Amino acid sequence: MFVAQQARRQMLTRLQSAPIAAECRGPRRAQGRLFKTAVIVTLLGGGWFAYHAVEFHVPASVVEALPPRL
Repeated sequence: MFVAQQARRQMLTRLQSAPIAAECRGPRRAQGRLFKTAVIVTLLGGGWFAYHAVEFHVPASVVEALPPRL
């Protein structure tokens, strides 16, 4: 039992004294988020411009969406 308590104390001491490396990963994560945000904005903007360039008109009914029979 004493060995288990001693091992637990050692583990807790290591965890509490371990340096936190969050500062090292901060800028890289920010660049990744910025890149993802830029891609999303580009895709949404491209879709918006394509929507207006093609002038998509939604049919009033399902029957209008069907091709005419010959």
